[in-house]
Amino acid sequence: MGNPYFIDEPAAISFSGGRTSAYMLYKILEAHGGTLPEYVKVTFANTGKEMPQTLDFVRDCGEQWDVDIAWIELGGYSQHGFYESGRHKGKPIFKPETKIVNYETASRIGQPFEHLINHKKFLPNPSARVCTIELKIMPIERYMGCEYTTIVGIRADEPRRAVKQKAKDNYLAPLFDAGVTIKDVKDFWGDQPFDLELPTMPNGVCNLSNCDLCFLKGSGIKISIVEHQPSLADWWIKQEEKIGSTFRSDQPSYEQFKGIAATQTNLFAFDDESIPCFCGD
Repeated sequence: MGNPYFIDEPAAISFSGGRTSAYMLYKILEAHGGTLPEYVKVTFANTGKEMPQTLDFVRDCGEQWDVDIAWIELGGYSQHGFYESGRHKGKPIFKPETKIVNYETASRIGQPFEHLINHKKFLPNPSARVCTIELKIMPIERYMGCEYTTIVGIRADEPRRAVKQKAKDNYLAPLFDAGVTIKDVKDFWGDQPFDLELPTMPNGVCNLSNCDLCFLKGSGIKISIVEHQPSLADWWIKQEEKIGSTFRSDQPSYEQFKGIAATQTNLFAFDDESIPCFCGD
């Protein structure tokens, strides 16, 4: 088998802003002598709900390794005429817009995610994860504008995730193919001059990654996050109130999470696990 990190076809390196995908980016750069070929792009799709430390880390990777990273967002939906036939005849046609930003101009208060909710008029949920599709996958597709292979950061100790991703057409998981585990990733970052500086909870565990209070996180994790950063719940509360529904029917609302965290009641009543998400690592 050749070097799994060497890419010889048009590709988008899907950089989530986490340590694992950053390690993958480093290994791909290393395989190409430090400079990516023109047909390989690095993409970071920002939902506006990433932690500020994640945005700092993406910026630092670009600067430290001298690699261009395309910062991409859903910029909203614009009208492009009307349907002329079919059951939607006469209704307006809306198309999503891709917005190219950078560290300074990237959304930080959930604007791309809110564009999606306002347009769909419902909340993403475990059965309809439209946020992953419309905030991550589709903006990258529009940015690339051609046939390409997606390179994802899935490790060898994540076999279930790897099977699902590798079953798709035009997806590669070089970390999985190289046998990389979480230990390899931790060892790598232990030797680097910079790192992802997400805060840890008092028990030494970091529950923050990608979207700060992603609805796929377990109740216990949400409570622990809100307990220490109550303001993070406010955006999610606003969305639930606006739509008149909740992101999950099998968990409390985000307003209830904030109340539980504030009173420290029933902290151990929730033992549900987080649902795997393919937004990042």
